[in-house]
This record gives sequence, structure tokens and C-alpha cells, in this order.
Amino acid sequence: MAKHSRSTPSNKTTGPFPSRGTRAKRACVAAKLKPPPLASWSLLATSSSSWAAKRARRARRRRRFPSWADLTYGPTGIIAEHALANDVSDYTSFRAVCRGWRRGTHDIHRPRGALDRRFYPRRWIMLREAKPPPGPDHHRRRFLNLDTGECVHKDLPELDGHHLLGATTEGLLVLLDKSTYVVLVLNPATRQVAELPSLDPLLSTEARETISEYGLAYTLKVTGVGLAGESTIALCFYYYSTTMLVVARPGDARWTVVESNRWFYTAMSFQGRFYCVSCADDGNGSGKGVMALDLDVATPNKPPRLVVAAKLTCRLSSLRLDTVHLVESDGSLLLLRSELSFRKELGCHIRRYEVFAVDLAAKKTVPVRALGRRAVFLGETRALSVSPLVFPSIHPDRVYPAADLREKKHHGVGSYSLLNGSIERCKVRMGTATNGDDEFDGGWERPCGIVDYLSWYVSGKCNWIQEI
Repeated sequence: MAKHSRSTPSNKTTGPFPSRGTRAKRACVAAKLKPPPLASWSLLATSSSSWAAKRARRARRRRRFPSWADLTYGPTGIIAEHALANDVSDYTSFRAVCRGWRRGTHDIHRPRGALDRRFYPRRWIMLREAKPPPGPDHHRRRFLNLDTGECVHKDLPELDGHHLLGATTEGLLVLLDKSTYVVLVLNPATRQVAELPSLDPLLSTEARETISEYGLAYTLKVTGVGLAGESTIALCFYYYSTTMLVVARPGDARWTVVESNRWFYTAMSFQGRFYCVSCADDGNGSGKGVMALDLDVATPNKPPRLVVAAKLTCRLSSLRLDTVHLVESDGSLLLLRSELSFRKELGCHIRRYEVFAVDLAAKKTVPVRALGRRAVFLGETRALSVSPLVFPSIHPDRVYPAADLREKKHHGVGSYSLLNGSIERCKVRMGTATNGDDEFDGGWERPCGIVDYLSWYVSGKCNWIQEI
């Protein structure tokens, strides 16, 4: 008898024709293994490349590119040196850009004292004001750059209680304490101060009484002030019939008297040395000419002395009230001589001018025709050379008298031409009117032009207007 067994379900086919379920499973597996159409592959490639591009762009954004703020100490220092060589204001502007540039440069507010020559504001002058600004801005002063014409404000609380004796050609302000007569040297760019000895031991009792009654500005007359060396200040001043040339350094106990009985027409510093002009004979025949202060011979028992730097080739007459002035003009040292001359068109005597170049190598003065397309503002003790290219309202090769000089106050002489001797009259004149045809301002009249400000800068008494 044949045996029959019950068949069990299985995924395997046993016959030549698969069942319906088996065919469906095979079709499903085949569909999974079949590659997608061409369009699907192109879409996948496009999406993959787009994703890769986005990822690359994100990586580039995250990547840090070099910045100007990342300059190292080397390039920062080189750029700062070039900026400082041009002007101290360019140096301060460079340091103000970012913290990185400040780290790579010297702090201007921490130099080696006020006499650090790297930070001298050489082409800046402090303009004079009719009176200090009121309120909290009474320390604020205006400074003018003679090379660019830029004008900026600067707060200088160090001016309180001081009288301005003068300014050096390097832009330093020399102040005198009104109570102690201690002399201070102020660098207006860094606000650093160097203290010098007091002038009190050099003043007579009569001078002190006059100062207490009339003030410093009308008793102590400063002929010139400037640097006589790396850290030596020279001061030339007079009161009554006493004239003195003294020198001192910060830390000295007293001033050293170089000359006390010689009259100096003008005095100033030029290229690190102190020069003055004297026509008094010292008995050895070497007291006339452009004199230079020689510090090399100075010893504890022997003061510095004056030596002849250039002989005068022009005639000077005290009876005719001739004057001479030293002025630095575009890197050269010039000497201007003036003498009184009668002018028919004005009906009075005014000054005419001659120009000499001071040749320090040949040790003589050489006459020149003009000022090399520059102009000079001239006062009794101050002189200033400017370029008409910076100030177009100023004419070249002309001498502009100070606001307090007689020819401008009373005769309205605005400028004198060195080329043809012509005179330009003032549009606004300073002083007291002498006739009813002309208008005088009697001091300050707004608006003031650059000629007015520079004429006031080289002035002396300023019609009772205080300097600071």
C-alpha cells in the first residue's frame, strides 16, 4: 500500500511552471535590481554637484583671509615711521585705526619727555584768539598746519596760569608760570611738559614791581627762543636796558647766562642750533654777524659762547632804525633787512626790504632777489614763511607786516613786493583810524582771513589781547 505524506509550504518551486505568487515575487525582485532610467541618473548627479558646491562655498566663507588689522610688528613699524617722518598728526591718525596698529607702534603720549624730537609738531602753529573760549572749552586752542592748511582744535589745560613766551621753529610752546616765573616747554601734540629753572633770580626788583603792575606781557620782551641742542633751550629776552641770552636743560638748578650786555636783533633755532644776529663788537672783531651758540666748549666752569656763523654783507644803521630778521623758509635760513624809505603815494616813511640767504658753509650772507615764490609775515621779533600754494589768498614774494607794526596800523600797508617794490593796501586795518575815509577794526573784526590770523601770530602786544 502506497504511503502519502502531507506537503509543507515552501518558497521553492517543484515543477516546470512557477506558481502565480512565485512570479509576483520574482517581478518585485527584478524591479529592485533594475537600474533607474537615464533621467534619474542625471538628476542625482546634478543634486550631488550642487550640494558639493554649496559645501565648498561654506568652507570658503569659514576660511579667514588676511586683514590690514593683522599686520605684524615689522610692516606696522615701517609704515608708522614713514607717517611720523611726514607729520606727527599722520602718525596719530595711523595709530587711531585699530588696536593692532597701536600695539605695533610707540605710544605718542609716552615719549621720552617733551623734548623727544620724533614727536615735534614742526609745521603747526597755535593761532591767537581775541579771548579764550567761554565755558568748559576755555582750554581749547586752534592749531594751523602751514604745509596743508588743516586747522584742528586741541585742549591744553596746561596753559592755565601761564604766559606764552614764544614758540620754537619745531612747534614747541615755551610758557612762563605767572607766580613762580618757572619756564615750561610744552609739546602741544603729546601734551608732555619739560620744566626749566625759574627766571626770578635773573630779574631785578624794579622788573618785578613793573610785572606786578603791568603784567608779564608788557615788561618781559622775548627776542627769541629755541633749541640749542638735543635738550637745551636758549632764551633771549630783555627788560628796560637789560638784555640776556641764557640757556638751561630740564633738571638744571638755574639758568646759565651766555650774554648780558649785547643787543640781539633776532634769534631763533634752525636745524638743532640756536642763531641770533648782533651788530655789537665784542672787542675782538668777532661780535658782528649771524651768531651761533656753541655748546661744545661748555664746561661746569665755562658757559657756552657765541661764534660767528656768517658775516653780514649788508649795512646796518641804528640811526636809521634798520632792522634784520632771521626766518626759516622751505628748509633754508634767510635774513631780511629793512630800512625806512619815503613813499610819495603814502606821504610818509615806511620800510623797504631786502633778502639775504645765510650760507653757513661759506660763512656769509648772499643777496637774493626774492623768496622763492613764498611769502613772509614779519613782526618785531617773529617771522613766519608760508607757501601761497597752500593759502591762495597770499601772494608770493611779498612781505606782510605784523598787525601791531606802525606801517600797517597807521598807514594801511598790507604787503610789500620784493620784486618791484609795490605796496598792497589793507582791506581791513588794525588800530585807530587817522581819517574818515578808511575803516579800522580797532582789534578783531569777523570774519577774519588767513592774512589777518598770520599777521596777529607774528605780532607783539596785540592791542592788549592776551596770547593764551
